[in-house]
Amino acid sequence: MSNIYKIPELGDGDITGTVVSLVVKVGDTVNCGDSLIEVETEKAILELPAEIDGVVEAFLVAPDQVVKQGESFISIKALAKSAGAAPVEAESTHKPAQQESPAPVKSCRQKPPSSDGNSSDGNSSDNNSDNNSGNNTGQKSAVAIQQTTSSQCLPAGPATRRLARELGVDLARISEAGHGGRIDKAAVKAFAKQMLSQQQNNSPSLQMPALPDLSAFGPLTVQPMSGIQKATSRNMTQAAARIPHAWLQRRIDITQLEQGRQQHKAQLKSEGCALTLTALLGKIIGLACARHPIFNASLDEQNQEIIFRQNINLGIAVDTPRGLVVPVLNDISSQSVKEIALQITQLSEKARAGKLQPKEMKGGSITLSNLGGLGASGVFPIINWPEVAIIGVGAGEWLPTYVGGDINAPPEPRLIMPLTLAFDHRVINGADGARFLDTVAELCENPFLVLVG
Repeated sequence: MSNIYKIPELGDGDITGTVVSLVVKVGDTVNCGDSLIEVETEKAILELPAEIDGVVEAFLVAPDQVVKQGESFISIKALAKSAGAAPVEAESTHKPAQQESPAPVKSCRQKPPSSDGNSSDGNSSDNNSDNNSGNNTGQKSAVAIQQTTSSQCLPAGPATRRLARELGVDLARISEAGHGGRIDKAAVKAFAKQMLSQQQNNSPSLQMPALPDLSAFGPLTVQPMSGIQKATSRNMTQAAARIPHAWLQRRIDITQLEQGRQQHKAQLKSEGCALTLTALLGKIIGLACARHPIFNASLDEQNQEIIFRQNINLGIAVDTPRGLVVPVLNDISSQSVKEIALQITQLSEKARAGKLQPKEMKGGSITLSNLGGLGASGVFPIINWPEVAIIGVGAGEWLPTYVGGDINAPPEPRLIMPLTLAFDHRVINGADGARFLDTVAELCENPFLVLVG
């Protein structure tokens, strides 16, 4: 049986494209999923795949021809085992007297795209979740949906197939879930959302492969992880795998801020608290979040909503002998620098003594991690879910600086601090991050602004 195939969807809306090349020739035998032609749109070069096994009878388009969705582009004669298996968009040149059910044909197996970073859909099984392979990190979406082997050649356009690859969705599973007819991008997104919800309930952490036998390479000493280390490992693995991180770094002049700290730290020490740079930055971050509420939000993935929080609750990363803990300072924007400094002193002492209560480590909306005291020149932290941002602080360094941009005047020594903002790119854009850092820099470089809010 001969079948005429049409150009499927090329993207959102009424998209046209130009035929770049004919990948196969008339007379070639093609398998389901093999590329037939390449069509270039404004955004990408798309490969249009065969959807049955067959022999190419004729091309109905030519290179450099402009085409659009719905145009006929190729005639394929189905192989005997694929007879009667024309997909939805094909038009049979022979009209049988009675409609028959399609016979099974070979499964479409997508080849990995040539330019994006997605892995092939071909080798997964129900017994091997994508979450079990560390090698797939960075290649698949956080929606790690297991692949199955299909017995049907499923009708879906290249844009839909590309989206399915990007989300890790097997089109056969959408069909098995009861979706009839042509599979579109809306069906892929809905299925991915459903599977993501199931994964959150059933698979809270990623499984890692077993270590090789390290004793073959020398003596070993084994130390069990503490409860804190286990929790940190679980939470950071989850956050790193699920949240699309983006980082921005800015070098901030904290000369005046440090001068003020040195001037007043002795007085606060006599009152039982340490006036640290962390305390000052805590107040500044609270003010910056008040100006930029998106940094004090959380993403509800299941309901596709952004939750804006009223209280700014700052988590402070504290290094302890048992591991990293993050006590939380509640409603930090309403507190004075002295109150913040006192809380940080008290919570840090409790953390190092192992006496923090669970309620003292809950409810954070943004986190500060200051490793400058340990000499780190740059800190690129991982977001503490369900927060959408974390700030990493490196060691300040005295550098000759042209103050005010006047290159004709001799440079002055200024204390420059590197500050890194990590944010969830699903919620926050790069421009939002740059504006947030600009506010932090303004408050650091002009400490009087902290007093007036």
